[in-house]
Amino acid sequence: MDAFGHWLAEAEQHAKLPKLDGSLWHAYRRAWATSRKGLSVKDVAHAGGWSDTSTLISCYQQADNETLLEVMSHPKKITERAQNG
Repeated sequence: MDAFGHWLAEAEQHAKLPKLDGSLWHAYRRAWATSRKGLSVKDVAHAGGWSDTSTLISCYQQADNETLLEVMSHPKKITERAQNG
C-alpha cells in the first residue's frame, strides 16, 4: 500500500467507518462517479481523471435505487411519428 492508501485507511479507522467493498480507492471513485450520473459523461470523466468514458460507464458508474425509480417512473412519451414508423 502506498502512502496515500495508508493515509486513507488511517482516516477510515479514525472516523470509525466500515471498510467499503471493492478496494481502498475504487469504492470512493465508484460513489463519486455514480453520484454524477445525470451530468455530462465527458465532463465527469475529465474531472475524475478517466482518460475515456467507457471505463467510467462500464466500471465506475453503478445502478442505484433512486435512479432506477426515476427511470421506471418517468417514461418518455412516444411521438405519433415514431408510433407510425
